[in-house]
Amino acid sequence: MKHAIRKGSFNTLAAFIALLVAPSFYSYASVVVERPLNFGTVLISNHAEVGRVQMRANGQSTTNGPVHLVSGAHTASIVLSALPAQTNIAISTNIITPQMSHSNLAISGINLIHLEHVDRVYSDTLGNAQFEVGGTIEIKSSPSQYPDGTYRVWASIEVSY
Repeated sequence: MKHAIRKGSFNTLAAFIALLVAPSFYSYASVVVERPLNFGTVLISNHAEVGRVQMRANGQSTTNGPVHLVSGAHTASIVLSALPAQTNIAISTNIITPQMSHSNLAISGINLIHLEHVDRVYSDTLGNAQFEVGGTIEIKSSPSQYPDGTYRVWASIEVSY
């Protein structure tokens, strides 16, 4: 991912969530992460304050504090197939490591604090279903700037029926 470094006291970072999906049923269902959750490119205008970026499951994004969303944010898109037709499917999530990493090193102060999604979906007559996952990251105050670049964190999604 390329991004321009902003002049002044701004810091840019791009963050996305890699989602691991584990079906909890004993059939040959297919679970595909079509698109990972991405918090986009973020500007931090004041490192002395706490800020948050929220990407809602419906696609709306909000920020608060000294954090400003520049571009590229989107929800995760999860596609389920080869399920029994017209089945009620429960969805749950778990944040495996809330602390984000940059270049495979944990970065203290940037954490995934919440995942947002529907609690249930229903498979269609062909045994397919789809849902979106959003979330919230919190960027804590820091005496220094966070490194520019891509940040990652791991979470799991369980689907069961």
